[in-house]
Amino acid sequence: MSDSREKTGRPVYNPFFFVAEAFRGMKRHGVMTVASVLVLTSCLALLGAFGLLIRNINVNIGRLGLLNEIVVFVDASLDRDRVDDICDDIKALDNVSYVEYVSKDEGLESLKKTYSEYADLFDEIRENGDNPLSDSFVVTYSDTSKVYELEYSLRMIPGVTRINNRLDYAVKVENFKKGISAVFLWFFVLLFAVSIFVIFNTIKLAVHGRKNEIDVMRYIGATKGFIISPFIIEGALIGTLSAGLAFGLIAIAYKYVVSRLTADLQIIEVIPFGSAVWLLLPAFAVIGIASGILASVFSLRKNLNN
Repeated sequence: MSDSREKTGRPVYNPFFFVAEAFRGMKRHGVMTVASVLVLTSCLALLGAFGLLIRNINVNIGRLGLLNEIVVFVDASLDRDRVDDICDDIKALDNVSYVEYVSKDEGLESLKKTYSEYADLFDEIRENGDNPLSDSFVVTYSDTSKVYELEYSLRMIPGVTRINNRLDYAVKVENFKKGISAVFLWFFVLLFAVSIFVIFNTIKLAVHGRKNEIDVMRYIGATKGFIISPFIIEGALIGTLSAGLAFGLIAIAYKYVVSRLTADLQIIEVIPFGSAVWLLLPAFAVIGIASGILASVFSLRKNLNN
């Protein structure tokens, strides 16, 4: 503690003194400190794994176009003006966010790319003018709960002959995401509560271990801030250490999983870990440090006045 004083007469404390005291407290109760770090690290790692999983699911859903699209086919005998009128009718419907026109020639080209081994056959069909496909529209909707009403409205438009609705896939994927979310949420809440409890007791032991020292500091007039600062910093350090370990653990595990998936399941697109760093690192730091400080404050309020 520095003996220098501000003009107001209040003492100016060296911040490194509080940090050193916090490290001494962590070392003094090493077992509880390690337990606090491990539990909070598990909590943060679970949160990171959940976030990466959901983000990868969304990327692959968007890539496959399964969730929110309906393909509408029109009568092949219609002229372009009538096709344009159908496009306007579709755009006027509720729950339609975007409409993409796909000509029968574009549809044939798409099939050619999909079945590249039969490229010569598709070229022959185009040259002979025997394209059996019809013009179509890819309709993107926003509200899955109203998709059946939209499908009915699309069928009622004159000139529409067929509709492909992949809502069954969308429902399965959404239910899968909801199930994963529920499981991860419960585990996260449980681990977070355990983290707060363990850090709470770690700080509690630190307070009791320095009870006589705290009583002396009170007797000689030490401020409340001077007394509690090392314990608050100790909680923040536990949170910081946990955030760093969780980030490293997720980085190693994610890169291992990605290497296996890309080797065994090449049809799955996996986002690079670097694109998630900007989100994971701040989230881990904020949640970890806030958890440590929060548990410290609760413990100090309950135990420092005893």
